[in-house]
Amino acid sequence: MKLGRITAVTAVAAAMLVGSAASPAAAAADWTRTAHYERWTGFNALERGQGVATDGTYFYYAGPGGMVKAAVANDSETASSPTPIPWDMYTAYGSDHIGDVEYYGGYVIAPIEDGRNGYQHPLLALYDAGSLGYTGRYVQLPLDRMPGGVPWVAVDAAAGLVYTSPWDHDAARGTDVLVAYRLEDLLNLPAGSVLPVARTVKLSQPLSRIQGAAMWQGRLYASVDDKAKSVYSIDTGSGQVAYEFHQDVEPGDEVEGIAAWDFGPSGGQLHIVNVGSGWKSIFLYLQHYTRNG
Repeated sequence: MKLGRITAVTAVAAAMLVGSAASPAAAAADWTRTAHYERWTGFNALERGQGVATDGTYFYYAGPGGMVKAAVANDSETASSPTPIPWDMYTAYGSDHIGDVEYYGGYVIAPIEDGRNGYQHPLLALYDAGSLGYTGRYVQLPLDRMPGGVPWVAVDAAAGLVYTSPWDHDAARGTDVLVAYRLEDLLNLPAGSVLPVARTVKLSQPLSRIQGAAMWQGRLYASVDDKAKSVYSIDTGSGQVAYEFHQDVEPGDEVEGIAAWDFGPSGGQLHIVNVGSGWKSIFLYLQHYTRNG
């Protein structure tokens, strides 16, 4: 989410802590929503409402209300940070927003934007996955490649690459490029360095409003907040885009970050955050989708 949807949660959560049920399983050719899902409201929604990542044991969430680590098995929180963006980053760059996060090698990697400054300083910052404490390590992304902010980050560990895509504020036009950086550079360059671009990938079709992405089985899966609330997969070698399924959400919901981990048929492989619409805007959901066959 780029602007303001979670503010609705802040305004009415305290007054409307009422029950709600997620809609029936998604009708898709190859993917089905699992029966189990998570739902939060109030502060728990605020601290999880933008991004999600997993290491198979924990989910790592980020939202306008902070960052939290919770067990996959029972959603018990083991660490949290109400103000993950450090003050010096805020004062130096105007950083005020964390998008869809990623987990790699004991780190939570967070894409950080400065919306109040017109998205002039796209950053990636590293947090300790154990405590969620900021490590002091961050890099700048080249503004000419990321002119509208950095809504998400994904790691392709097998290729040693880190992917982002620019956000186009013209929703009809979307974006037709992935930007790849070397994982080694992200982990080792001096703090504050501009991260060199390793390669760009031209997409076979533009995608509008990519809110999050994650690698699974060699392809990049993107959660797209278009009219259909779609998930697409991308071949990061050729740029070929393939439609996968529509998410099982209400038309006015806003789909957010995505994580990928194979928890089996009942637990799913793709795990996607979405914010409810209408009076359900007080609720945040994590839904799980499993591949059939």
